Amino acid sequence: MLELKPYTETDFTKLFKVESEVYVTSDDEVILEYFLLGPTRHLHFPPLREGEDATRRDELWKTTCLEAFFSFDLETDSPYLEVNCSPTGDWNAYAFTGYRQGMRPDGTAAVSLSHRTLEFDQAIFRVKIQSPALKHFKQLGITAVVEFSDGSKAYYALTHPGPQADFHNKSAFTHSLVS
Repeated sequence: MLELKPYTETDFTKLFKVESEVYVTSDDEVILEYFLLGPTRHLHFPPLREGEDATRRDELWKTTCLEAFFSFDLETDSPYLEVNCSPTGDWNAYAFTGYRQGMRPDGTAAVSLSHRTLEFDQAIFRVKIQSPALKHFKQLGITAVVEFSDGSKAYYALTHPGPQADFHNKSAFTHSLVS
């Protein structure tokens, strides 16, 4: 189990432990499980839209959002893929040519929220990511934006190497997809 750490400690982040598990199921598929462990009454999730299917949407990071960053290497100017998934199942994937450069929707990726459990003391989400590009990626950064009931947000990652919360910083892509 991989522990994600909040960038800033707050009264709310002290109540929660955020963890993730990575499953490489094939050369073009990765499943990420996210565990938000703590009193879920303090979490804010985007509302489920009755009768609507999950769809590709922008700006999911403005509220609770499960994210992953895949890269060939840790070089600043090399390409990488950002994947966002909302607890509603809405998603997006963006390809970058270098650090925050050349952002465009990635048309090869498919993302789905394949499992969602909300209980009193835990929220569990399973995100399936498929893309032919995954077979080339070796590094992974696992992140989450967590919005709390008062509207404040916490930025969780495996590590926070810079002076601010920056999920695009490849120094934080610390999980290897190569066994």
